[in-house]
Amino acid sequence: MGTPGRGEDPLRMYRRYALGAAVLALVLLGTACSKSGGSAGGGTIASTFVFGAPPDCPTNPFCQIGLKNVYGITFKEVKKLDFGGPLTISGLKSGAIQVGELFSTSVYDPTFVVLEDDKHLEAADNLVPLVRASVDSPDIDAILNSVMAKLTTDTVLQLNKQYDVNKVSAADIANGFIAAVGLKGPATTTGAGKTLTVGVSAGFNEQLILAEMFKVLLENAGYTVNTQESLESRKVSDPALFSGQIDIKVEYLSSESIQNDPTAKTSGDPANNEQILKGIMSAKGVNVLDFSPAADVNVFVVTKATADKYHLTKVSDLAKPA
Repeated sequence: MGTPGRGEDPLRMYRRYALGAAVLALVLLGTACSKSGGSAGGGTIASTFVFGAPPDCPTNPFCQIGLKNVYGITFKEVKKLDFGGPLTISGLKSGAIQVGELFSTSVYDPTFVVLEDDKHLEAADNLVPLVRASVDSPDIDAILNSVMAKLTTDTVLQLNKQYDVNKVSAADIANGFIAAVGLKGPATTTGAGKTLTVGVSAGFNEQLILAEMFKVLLENAGYTVNTQESLESRKVSDPALFSGQIDIKVEYLSSESIQNDPTAKTSGDPANNEQILKGIMSAKGVNVLDFSPAADVNVFVVTKATADKYHLTKVSDLAKPA
């Protein structure tokens, strides 16, 4: 998601704990909040709103600082809640906050409206496969790229919802999607005698599901495929990839770039971020395949009732007069 130093993006890490924290969230909402923004001048819509934000928001150039510098937005109050988790969701539902920050691939509530980031504050974090150059081949590229081309942000959201809400296994979701979009052709022996290991970094839902898709399709091409699904973080999965412990993993254009080069000038342009990541990975013996149209980025969310009342469709609408 495009925050400097967010190679280990805590906003993504909440998914590991969100379900266990859901009940606690309702209790803690009132005590977990602290002010970090004063009254705004100018009488904008934002100046009448409370923003439920991650704890790092006040010093994060892609959150409170960016909202002010890029959009001219200052909220009446900024409440430090969680990293896109149950506290933020509960705050939106209860009306304790009017704007919250969530993930683009996990806004499951149909009463929530994602505001378009029309000035491109957030860096493009499209999903992209990484493959060790020493094991890569045109056949592998074609298989993995075929999966990525079928994904949109909304598609990934629906896949994640099956996993999070409906409790369907990643393997079943993967097989269902492959069948639905016709990705699996006749079996071949192209990869016979070759073994590949697909790794998953930090247990992000879409990574688990995509790892299963890769496994099914690569095995259909004759490869023997192992998975390592508990690599915990990029601090573990990156060295595993670079050393050959794993051969393939799915990453995010901006976040993976910044993890390996904190000075990387990523932006809202995925093509720019792709070139940055290719330069970084080439030096490490890793190929960057085609990035997907699907992106998992931080998004600013309001309820449908708030959106309708104030005519909100994009983030810049918050800077309009109240």
